[in-house]
Amino acid sequence: MGNLMLGRIVRIDLPDDVLAHVHAVVIAKMRVREPVIVGWVADDGHHDEVMVNPTMPILAQYDTDEEPRLDRRWMNRLMMAANAVRGLQLTPDLVDALRAIDGETTDAAESAVGPS
Repeated sequence: MGNLMLGRIVRIDLPDDVLAHVHAVVIAKMRVREPVIVGWVADDGHHDEVMVNPTMPILAQYDTDEEPRLDRRWMNRLMMAANAVRGLQLTPDLVDALRAIDGETTDAAESAVGPS
């Protein structure tokens, strides 16, 4: 399990595969100077949110040395969420929904996103 550091005070623990996709979406939003809301369930069970803007430092720390492989379907789902009013809500339901996408049969070459 890796973590996403947003600014100097926010740390969100996420599975490495989810982290890679969330990080890519947040960075994509920052490249076009669009802020995005990121919400998550904190260790104490409360729902927290932060408005991420292009001036904030963003760091993704992975638990594994393997380069993450990005899935286009995950990226599309997360980008749609990022563009919505509530932003990226990193809940267990979202992780389950992403994992369910993995269960669908598709051409791997069609769904893979190459390194940028």
